[in-house]
Amino acid sequence: MLESLLDLDTRLLLAINGASSPFGDSFMWNYTQIVVWIPMLLTVVYVIAKNNKLRDSLLLVVCLALTFVLADQISSSFFKPTFQRLRPTHDPALAELVRVVNDYRGGRFGFVSGHAANSFAALTFCALVIRSWKFTVPLTLWALVNCWSRMYLGVHYPGDIICGALVGVFSGIVTYCLFLLGEKYLFKQSYKVAYKSVSLINAVFLASVAVLLVLATIEVYL
Repeated sequence: MLESLLDLDTRLLLAINGASSPFGDSFMWNYTQIVVWIPMLLTVVYVIAKNNKLRDSLLLVVCLALTFVLADQISSSFFKPTFQRLRPTHDPALAELVRVVNDYRGGRFGFVSGHAANSFAALTFCALVIRSWKFTVPLTLWALVNCWSRMYLGVHYPGDIICGALVGVFSGIVTYCLFLLGEKYLFKQSYKVAYKSVSLINAVFLASVAVLLVLATIEVYL
């Protein structure tokens, strides 16, 4: 059973990694860079601050930061050193089969994916705080493409991504519960969801994707 799952994992990875093009290489390479999404993250923080009192905003930002820390530590400090599953780019059996983009191979171990864990941690926490499908749907799309880019670049198996996403969901739920406890015991109140300006986050997300598409087009045709 396990061998069959691992074989399927490898075949899916090679199929995704093999569906390459110069345009896809550029887009996926830039999409997976954390710095690209700093404007969107800052916009999320701005929207949180705009819709809450200062004390609530500070608690939310602290819990959001804790979400990233928890997801990253579980994936990097527990799963990777414990299971020590080689990334596809570091596996001698796949060295000649995996296509590498910009000579990027990542660290030695890849289970679970830190990108998937962080993406779904942020998605889960923010979706629980900002309860609007107009926000959750685009953020889910962002997280899914981010995960796909890791397989496209050949640095993670689908299994790494799926388990990393589960770690992220767990981390987001834990920190959201901590936030609710903080609201209850620090501020003696229950948190009320009332968000405006959510469309601003979506606008920044779409603008970021548009910039990546333009950059990919320029790199291919110039």
